[in-house]
Amino acid sequence: MISAILAGTARCPRWVLGGAVSLAGVFVGVHLLSASHSGIRSAISVVLSLLALTANFLASVAVSRWRPAAFTVDAAASAFRTLPQPGHVYQAVGMAFFSATFITITVNMHTELRGWPSPDRAEQFMAATMVVLAVLLVVLSVVFITAAWQGIGVRLGPDGLQDRSVLGTLAVPWDALTTASLPAITPSALFLQLTYARPDLIRVDGLPLTRRQIRTDTVNALFLAHTMHHCLVHPERRQRIGTAAGYTELLTALYGPGPNRFSHPPA
Repeated sequence: MISAILAGTARCPRWVLGGAVSLAGVFVGVHLLSASHSGIRSAISVVLSLLALTANFLASVAVSRWRPAAFTVDAAASAFRTLPQPGHVYQAVGMAFFSATFITITVNMHTELRGWPSPDRAEQFMAATMVVLAVLLVVLSVVFITAAWQGIGVRLGPDGLQDRSVLGTLAVPWDALTTASLPAITPSALFLQLTYARPDLIRVDGLPLTRRQIRTDTVNALFLAHTMHHCLVHPERRQRIGTAAGYTELLTALYGPGPNRFSHPPA
């Protein structure tokens, strides 16, 4: 059941994101329109918190399970991209529901205060703090949702690879790497630690967490390492990256011909 949910999310990540954000907005709107001290307000806060917990649970399951040994061909960008990671989608969904929960709790607290602004300094400080936290959570939610909407993961192109994260993008040209740049790795690894032959060629956009690690929570790490090795030892084939023929050529080179070559990464 969970596997089917994750697969569906990977196929339609924007539908899931859009639906979750819309649902959170509807709940907040109904909450604000409900009468003060209404049981509906308390119920909405509880439902939103349960939705946030469910999304975070699905995110943790997805990150531990969803690492396909495959790319999707992006002909428009002349690239091979990792498939959407359901975990990133549900992290963003969880943030949206958590922000909505915090907004409703903040409104409930303001309603319960003895007038607003409250004459009690402690209550004033608490109320102001809750408002600031609610705003920060909304901003953080927007960052996560935008990143998940645009796509997080690795993109391979004729000139090199990019690793896009929530905080920024790391661009690594092929000329910055050699076959010695790739370490031994397991399929379930979360990072690919790189050694650069030309670190001066590395470019960053935003604030990626590190310049020497490629996140592999969107792809089978061994499959990615073998693909990068193939591109490094066959530079003449890089211009076919981003084409269906180039992807077929890559899979044949890694797995060999045959109907079962898609089932697991090369040893």
